[in-house]
Amino acid sequence: MALILSTVGGSGGAPFSFTGESSGARLAKISVWMGAWQIKAVTVWLTDGRTETFGKPAGDHYEHVLKPGERFTSLSLYDNGEGTRLGAIKFTTDLGSGEFFAKMTSRPLPRECRMDLGSGSCLGVAGRSGSDIDCMGFMFLK
Repeated sequence: MALILSTVGGSGGAPFSFTGESSGARLAKISVWMGAWQIKAVTVWLTDGRTETFGKPAGDHYEHVLKPGERFTSLSLYDNGEGTRLGAIKFTTDLGSGEFFAKMTSRPLPRECRMDLGSGSCLGVAGRSGSDIDCMGFMFLK
């Protein structure tokens, strides 16, 4: 199975990987908590019923529920301007009702990093986290 994964952010925190790579599960839902200068936390649900939270949820959050078979049509990730944390997640899908855009609340966004989506079928996420999301990317089938 050919996979695509690119991460954005820093090198702190502990590594994590939460995907349906071995089970065939796909991303079902994502919640993202935003801080002043970073993405604080992410909770991910997969279609096989598993759920994981990375970072420590605090502050405002956005949520997106994917419909069965829904695919990403665009994905951009941003660091926090210092290269130490994930700063924003922006995406659209083929069945969605608009753009999902969760971003840090007090800093301007640095350069946008557009991600390779392959087929657009998302298997989950991987990256590094501690109290915040240090870096993260989305895993796609090629």
